[in-house]
Amino acid sequence: MKHDVKEKVGFGGLTGLIIGGTIGSGIFALPATLTAGANPEGILIGWTIVAVGMFSLAGVYRNLTLQQPEIDDGIYGWSKHLFGDLCGFIANYGHGIGDAVGNASYLTVIFSAFGGFGLFAFFGNGTTWPAVVAASILLWIVTGFVLRGVHTSTVMNNITTIAKVIPISLFIILAILNFSPHTFMAHFNSTQVFNITNQMWEHVSILDQSKSVLLSAMWTLIGIESGTIFAARARKLSDVARATNIGAIFVIILLVGTSVLSLGLMAPSKISALHDPSVAGLMAKMVGNWGGWLINACLIISVIGALIAWVSLCSEEIRVASRGGSATKWLNELNQNEAPKNALLITSSLTQFLMILAGLYSAGYVVLLKFSTSLAVVPYFFTSLYALKSVIKGTGFKGRSSHERLSSAIVALLSTAFTLFMIFGAGLRYLLLGAIIWMTGFWFYYKGKQEKNEKMSRSEWFWWGIIALMAISGIIGLLTGTLNIK
Repeated sequence: MKHDVKEKVGFGGLTGLIIGGTIGSGIFALPATLTAGANPEGILIGWTIVAVGMFSLAGVYRNLTLQQPEIDDGIYGWSKHLFGDLCGFIANYGHGIGDAVGNASYLTVIFSAFGGFGLFAFFGNGTTWPAVVAASILLWIVTGFVLRGVHTSTVMNNITTIAKVIPISLFIILAILNFSPHTFMAHFNSTQVFNITNQMWEHVSILDQSKSVLLSAMWTLIGIESGTIFAARARKLSDVARATNIGAIFVIILLVGTSVLSLGLMAPSKISALHDPSVAGLMAKMVGNWGGWLINACLIISVIGALIAWVSLCSEEIRVASRGGSATKWLNELNQNEAPKNALLITSSLTQFLMILAGLYSAGYVVLLKFSTSLAVVPYFFTSLYALKSVIKGTGFKGRSSHERLSSAIVALLSTAFTLFMIFGAGLRYLLLGAIIWMTGFWFYYKGKQEKNEKMSRSEWFWWGIIALMAISGIIGLLTGTLNIK
């Protein structure tokens, strides 16, 4: 079932995919997002926990890639080895469709940013019909790039990644030069947080402040697994491990640098009141209006870059589930450029459908993004559990030191605890919505079984029944309004 491709991705391409897939629009809004619920001490505590979680998750990816090189399909393969075909399918199909949902959110925010310029005011918040039409055109242009092959899409992603990292790095350098210790310490451990919704000061404990940072910052982790998704296309699996390490370090430096250094430029209450993207307002404060225009332009470039990465990634995830034998062979078909044409048709068509819904119901960027990322957390949890299972059983540790096994166990435990927290932090209501997504893949899974001349086991029917009940509950909740996803 595994059809290897000839065109391979190198270390640079993998690193670019990780950085490009992780650094999207969120980094430009981070200062205002975090200060809306926390002061410097709470933000630092929250970021410390997020950094530990990110590096433990990246550590799990690195360890499994190096310790079990025979599994060359990343989170799909690890999830499949955890609980079988169904677990692998749910992990990758859910993640892939979740990324398609995320692509709709990216398209929305791209044209919302365009709407901020007077010349393009008719794009509004990204959900007006002119915006939907323009977003649809952009979607299929990007899809065309991906159909030309993974090399073309990774090159485009690398160009846009460089284009967005440079201004963010410039912001960090300028923030260091303009950093005021007095401004930073003035509200360092204050329990008074300004609520921009009701324009009132509220008492929030440091614990609750750090919790709000966790719930806001954890969305920035999505994309750190990008290298493992393309593991089957990597020239060397060791490149996947190295790219994951370097990508995680680079991403955390940019995220923490942008959000923490901003606290030395303005008081938290003033930062939280800035218009999104808040980094633009901070940049304008340091260098003048041209700085704000630069950031707004870079937001558009940044999200287009992330869109290129994720249109490619989400179709690859759907293909990998088929390649591994957990779905119909139809999803694994490649065109002459070795692009997954059928999987891409499914994911881009879904994104197109969601853009039309955005026009009809003015679907919000934040809701779409949270839904998308909540679908990604489940395979993170599966992967962490598999790493824990491997340590306990000794899988992949033959000829390795007891010290390596112990360190792998610590990383797996931290990652499991963190991803479990992410699932609860995202809200269990998103699991019901996720079940609706998983159920749309039932036919692909069932067809795959038929093609292998296999019957679904009682266990598989049981779990599909549970998923169906969850999906029905989610649909009823949406129709009756009892399931609030805002």
